[in-house]
Amino acid sequence: MKIAIIGTGNVAKSIGEALSKSNEVVYGSRKPEEAKQKMPNANVQSIEEAARNSELIILAVPYEAAKEAIKEMKKAEEGKILVDVSNPMDKNWRWAKGFNESAAEEIAKHAKGAKVVKAFNTIFAENMKTGQLGTEKLATFVAGDDEQAKATVMSLAKGIGMDPVDVGALEKARYIEPAGLLLIELGYGKKMGTGIGLKLVRSQTATQPQQPSASQPSAQMPQ
Repeated sequence: MKIAIIGTGNVAKSIGEALSKSNEVVYGSRKPEEAKQKMPNANVQSIEEAARNSELIILAVPYEAAKEAIKEMKKAEEGKILVDVSNPMDKNWRWAKGFNESAAEEIAKHAKGAKVVKAFNTIFAENMKTGQLGTEKLATFVAGDDEQAKATVMSLAKGIGMDPVDVGALEKARYIEPAGLLLIELGYGKKMGTGIGLKLVRSQTATQPQQPSASQPSAQMPQ
């Protein structure tokens, strides 16, 4: 695929390195000439040009810069898959959202014509290159309203080496994003470092649980 990665930071470069093994990757930057000096072997263009010449866009900028980056695309994202990898943190690395809307849903409002998918935000940048820690595949939780768009993103994640997990509609990003901040707190706040990650463990013999109904107020997590 032709993939545009908006941003030139650690996350952008790591996921770009992973995806470039089997895709055509271009980076979008507000200052492409400066970025080219730091990334001489990369194809760096303006944000609008990169988005317009791609089939899929990965928005790999900090949460607070997402709105401006989308504005810079000048509607080139319309009709395309737009992957949000951000974690909604403020400048003090604290939770920057309520619990009635995710960063991904907010981004979807600014990129109305795009098929927004949440993914990759629970994996540290350096671990994105292989999607694994040792022999363990890291889980990336995926949410989006367009099923085909989700399937495409999950296929890309598998190609890197990750274990993609479909969480559901885009509003389910409200569950995914706190997991990203938890990992950051463990890595930096609790000094565990970035050599950690999340894995979904599946039982081979587990039966499919029945989803609790909203009419069942006593429904609780199993003890």
